[in-house]
Amino acid sequence: MQKSIVIAVIAATCLMMGCTDGRYSAVLSQIDTLMEAHPDSALQRLDSLRSQKESWPKSLRMRYDLLEAKAQNKAFVDFTSDSIAKEFTRYYDSHGTANERMTAHYLLGCVYRDLGEAPHAVDCYLDAISQADTTAKDCDFYTLSCAYAQMADIYYRQLLLSYSIIARKQSSYYAFKANKPVYAISDLERIASVYILQNKKDSAELILIKVQHLYQRYGLLQNALQSFTKLIHIYVNDSNKLIQTKELIDKYDSESSSFDKNHELQGAKRKFYFYKGRYFEGVNQLDSAEYYYRKIYRPNMSYTAMDPMYRGLLRVFTKRHQSDSIAKYSQLLCLANDSSIAKKDQDLTAQMAASYNYNRYQKEALENEKIAHHTQIILISILIGVAVVAFILYAIWRNHLKKQERLRAEYTKATEEYEKNIRTMRLLDSAYQEVINAVKEELSKTRSENQSHLETITAEYERNKTELEEENHKLTGTIRKLEKQDAVSDYLQKTKELMNTEIVKHIKDLEQIPLSTLTKDDWNMLNAEIATYFPSIIHDLNSLPKITDQKIRVCLLVLLKIKDSSIANWLELKANRISNIKSELNKELFGESSARTLYNNLRQRYNIITSGE
Repeated sequence: MQKSIVIAVIAATCLMMGCTDGRYSAVLSQIDTLMEAHPDSALQRLDSLRSQKESWPKSLRMRYDLLEAKAQNKAFVDFTSDSIAKEFTRYYDSHGTANERMTAHYLLGCVYRDLGEAPHAVDCYLDAISQADTTAKDCDFYTLSCAYAQMADIYYRQLLLSYSIIARKQSSYYAFKANKPVYAISDLERIASVYILQNKKDSAELILIKVQHLYQRYGLLQNALQSFTKLIHIYVNDSNKLIQTKELIDKYDSESSSFDKNHELQGAKRKFYFYKGRYFEGVNQLDSAEYYYRKIYRPNMSYTAMDPMYRGLLRVFTKRHQSDSIAKYSQLLCLANDSSIAKKDQDLTAQMAASYNYNRYQKEALENEKIAHHTQIILISILIGVAVVAFILYAIWRNHLKKQERLRAEYTKATEEYEKNIRTMRLLDSAYQEVINAVKEELSKTRSENQSHLETITAEYERNKTELEEENHKLTGTIRKLEKQDAVSDYLQKTKELMNTEIVKHIKDLEQIPLSTLTKDDWNMLNAEIATYFPSIIHDLNSLPKITDQKIRVCLLVLLKIKDSSIANWLELKANRISNIKSELNKELFGESSARTLYNNLRQRYNIITSGE
């Protein structure tokens, strides 16, 4: 009674733990969905679960860390350490799906991006791209697009413009496949910006025209208007395209939502006034040009931002031949240029220094060298261990072969002796009959004289016959014992071979992994292997009147001694349903209604013999 109570308590505890894990898994799935639109809210919900995280299995803890890094990245929270990201990346490299491995490497790249280590970041983005299975229906094309986009940004900052264009094209392609048209078109717009920087204005113009059509097709009118500024930048310096420039300026001026209620632009968007002033300068309306050049100004502007204003005003005053204003704005423009150049040099130096943190690389190289040395020692130890195990297995195999040969020899010898004794008994019986017949002839003449002689011969015959029967009885027992040993050896060998098949090993490994699954190919392969070694099992199961694939699979897994919890997981059934199926199988095959004796009944009927039996 006490034993039953303990078993019930353990079962209830396991069931509660399973339900708890399932509940937290569902919560994490909800958070993953939430962070697409509300990453800040997702971070808050993750933070509320932090105190309970340590009691979760490793798979849930790793998923928590992955989702937290993903939410931080979406919420623009800078990463300060790579330790957690490296841990969940290692985990998903061994246990994750293609999408999970890609996401893990992508987030690790974002960590190195925030730490200012561009080479490390690019390596991680390339790793993420290599993990993507673009042929799969559930491929995460959005994350793949993001990996290419981040690489494009790094290449752009390092002035590797050709590489940046290649990466940006891939980002746009996969963003379209992910049904993210805004990001895809924005990538094309950025490609045009790089072409402008390379002074490839014809290529930039073609792309920007395509960008406008795409924005309009998807109803993104304000995005299309914003892209006008890049086209205006190209057209405004071409005296043959002043009409197109005017059309774009007027459309932007009348339809853009960037203007405030006083129809003024704020911040960096005020550069639009430079394009407007440049247009009026091109049509020789210098007063209007000066007006819009001066509108560029805003309080606390940097010298770099003032450069277009000074440059435009200098051109206006040069055309007016106002020498004092020319001198003034020439000096201001030189000051702005010097400041701009100094700022660019400072930024470039900072970027290069951040991109190549040699001290960290050197430290990591030393650590990797230690790890490599340690790994080499472990590999050598493993090889030695494997060699020892192989030698032991070979010795056991040789001993097994010798034992089988000895048993066969003993069996052959016993069989030959048995047959020899049978022949001797037949000869003895024949001789006895001849003696009896001779005695009977003489008995008719001298009955009294030969009576004692007949009794002597009969006694001798019975004694010899008894001895031969006793010896044959012993030999029969020996032969049966040897036959049984040979059969047991055969069944043991078959069982070993079955247990060493790839599918059985695969199933045994999956039994140790929570929430693992078996594919249709796995089931078919398991059925085929058991049919090869123990065909009578498959035959008897298929002969049952109400047999189903579900029952067959339960029976085969019970035969392999798989836990009920794993069977329930793989067949997506509850534990009590597995017990019921086992009871039904036991009743249909052996006439017993208990679920617990199914394995022993299968083992005894079909001679499933392991080395421990």
